[in-house]
Amino acid sequence: MSYLLQDDDGQIVEPHSISAGLDYPGVGPEHSFLKDLGRAEYHSITDEEALEAFKRVSRLEGIIPALETSHALAYLEKVCPTLPNGAKVVVNFSGRGDKDVQTAIKCLKL
Repeated sequence: MSYLLQDDDGQIVEPHSISAGLDYPGVGPEHSFLKDLGRAEYHSITDEEALEAFKRVSRLEGIIPALETSHALAYLEKVCPTLPNGAKVVVNFSGRGDKDVQTAIKCLKL
């Protein structure tokens, strides 16, 4: 079984994301299985939040994250204040952000 973005009639809803890798209406069966087991959670981040994370990590760390990774980094900023002191968090930097620089420049109006 896979989860899909659907309307009330069960029709697939077109998603939107600044990140081409996240602009898809469904997830694979592995992710669906992990969600059903309670071993994975999925959260949304706006394009603006992802772009701010993209900018911040590029500026502060000298690492240009992919826009997909920027979504995870933006969520990390939301979740970290809720974690206990000393908690360890792992974020996988997938892909490379140099392919997303032109998109970021256009959207950030730089």
